Amino acid sequence: MNQYKLVAVLVTIMLIIFNPNLWSPIITKGAEQSVNSIQPKHEVERIFGQTRFDTMLQIALKFNPGKSRNVILATGHNFPDALAGVPLARQKNAPILLVDITPELSGKAFSYIKEHVDKKGHVYILGGSVVIPETFVSALVELGFDQGNIHRLAGLERYDTAVEIAKQLQHDGREFYVASGDTFADALSASVVAATENYVSTEKATYYKSIGQEIAESIGGVPILLVPSNKPVPESVTNYLNNFNLTGEQKQKINIIGGTAVVPESSVNQLNEVVEKIANNGITRFAGFERYDTMAVLNNQAEVFEVSNIYLASGENFPDALTGAVLAAKDCSPLVLVNDSLPKSSSELLQNFFNKNQEESRKNTKITVLGGEAVISNQTITHADYIFNFGGSSKDKGNVTNLVGSGKLGYKDGKAFEAEFAFPAGIAEGKDGTVYISDSKNHVIRALLPDGNVTTVAGKAQGIDHYGLKVGGFNDGFALEAMFNQPKGLALDNNDNLYVVDSGNGAIRFVDRFGNVKTLIKGLNSPSDVVIAPNGELFVTETLNHRIVKITENGIMSVLAGGEYLTDAGIVKGGYADGIGEKAKFNEPSGLAISPDGTLYVADTGNQRIRAISASGSVTTVAGSGLDLMAGTNYISGGFKNGMSSNAKFNFLSSIAVTADQTVYVADTYNHLIRVISKDGQVKTLAGRGNHGKQNGFLAQAEFDGPSYIRLSKKGSLLIVDHLSNLLREINLGN
Repeated sequence: MNQYKLVAVLVTIMLIIFNPNLWSPIITKGAEQSVNSIQPKHEVERIFGQTRFDTMLQIALKFNPGKSRNVILATGHNFPDALAGVPLARQKNAPILLVDITPELSGKAFSYIKEHVDKKGHVYILGGSVVIPETFVSALVELGFDQGNIHRLAGLERYDTAVEIAKQLQHDGREFYVASGDTFADALSASVVAATENYVSTEKATYYKSIGQEIAESIGGVPILLVPSNKPVPESVTNYLNNFNLTGEQKQKINIIGGTAVVPESSVNQLNEVVEKIANNGITRFAGFERYDTMAVLNNQAEVFEVSNIYLASGENFPDALTGAVLAAKDCSPLVLVNDSLPKSSSELLQNFFNKNQEESRKNTKITVLGGEAVISNQTITHADYIFNFGGSSKDKGNVTNLVGSGKLGYKDGKAFEAEFAFPAGIAEGKDGTVYISDSKNHVIRALLPDGNVTTVAGKAQGIDHYGLKVGGFNDGFALEAMFNQPKGLALDNNDNLYVVDSGNGAIRFVDRFGNVKTLIKGLNSPSDVVIAPNGELFVTETLNHRIVKITENGIMSVLAGGEYLTDAGIVKGGYADGIGEKAKFNEPSGLAISPDGTLYVADTGNQRIRAISASGSVTTVAGSGLDLMAGTNYISGGFKNGMSSNAKFNFLSSIAVTADQTVYVADTYNHLIRVISKDGQVKTLAGRGNHGKQNGFLAQAEFDGPSYIRLSKKGSLLIVDHLSNLLREINLGN
């Protein structure tokens, strides 16, 4: 099936391009059930309410459902003053309560204070009276708190406030965390690490004593100081650092959180110059490419953590993460930031925690989710839980990862994960490891080079259409002056000629090793894919003529299989029949693969089947079933079913790959799955959840969005063109 033609029957091609959700109704329930049948082994608890204040109250009740001696108040509307408060909250064993602009609007916080805070205890207010007005102090006094026990920790600006909070900590002045005060994510990532730094429990001290080591109990806790991203380090910060009476050889250590965009090198240089007791090489930067990478770097170096409980919080908004960080710190458990999915770095961090649990024979891990489904989706929880159910299990040979692409629709060369594509459609791998990609809606051929950069190797567009997409053309010549129109399948011969299925032009083109584009043959009806036999002959799926054609190196074409079709208003109507040569029938065949013995495998898309063509031209069905047609079409209805190949169901599969031992991998496009057919004829789901998305990770937690082309790499992994995600993905098959 030509995938654009099928969608046109349902809506229009451009609606599908700009609204991939239209693919969703085609997914069968069976595809979803293939993954949702996983039964969690570990406890998952979500702490949430309808608003940030409701969630805060539930977290506070979890922190201490009885009486608290101390409590900390922070505004629920902005983050700066509260960022440095987590280490203090842990030392004071105090929940952080978020308040609104007046006491009257802060009912959730005051309900906790009235019922759960000892009136002889202490209240710490983070921020000045502009942030939390004096009316809060009056309201607390009216409740019975001694005004001398109400402490406002505030300075002229956020950096000074962080210093005032730091002054309240029990701390020896030898270690500090420094993060940007302009954003919240890095400071939040550091909050639990800083709050639990140097903590030694009674149990741990007793254990060390039993093995002959004297390590004293310690409450732990290291201050978090804030600095601006585009100004010098404030004087209040440097004065505070220099105000400790360190003796002898005692030196100070500073941990910088985040990259140079948030804490510039000029600030690091300033600290090195101004801080009097800084140790040689006493400043260490913990940073990643973005906030989730930085969070993972921090968590991986925090040896204090017990991973019997893991807290998930949003890295996109601060309230739930801020109040929940105190709960994580109390448990000495990691706080893992996520977004609307499970970022790669967060997923890998959870895998590291799983491995640590395995090493220490810790069987149970609880996942505590901070916030409602609008903050952290159930899908994200399922992904995290999957890791702690099956992480490292031998049943999963590998992971799904991105190989190239940012996931954005566009046209951009450069670093692999910053490159942009417009509906990539085919791949081929060169002898040197270069991966060529047909960028169909940019009408060019791109290459992922061994050095990790993406470049355009052939083709150019000639303007923009009214949908904002580039317009293709037809022109031979020097590679970067040549034009293509929706290039799809690719194949490389032994002479390094790159063959291109120029689908929109109905042609087979090739880029020779000297960088010239030439046309081998024209006049085909929407071809889709090409493979090359050992003797140099090309086999091509001529999709809208429903046949497989053979093309010699000289451009002479003959029909290998498929023919004798009916026509309707000039349109060739496909069919389904096994047989020899042109007696066989296909229905918009798309993908091709060739096995070492010369057998051709065909993704017979409109028939929802995989077919095989022997060297003699005999066509047989390998897998797939069903005969009922979709209403108003000539396509057999798609579906989802694993099991014996003769009973299995697919949903507009579009590409296949075959190993030397005849294992067949299938891009089951509209089910958003990668399927596998074993040598004994069993069809199974290899990767995917049955819903469209971009999630990486373990095979059963990964998501795809219209996977349309697959090839086995030279190292044995499976390369996948995830068409609607504008990504090239990879599965490590673990061979």
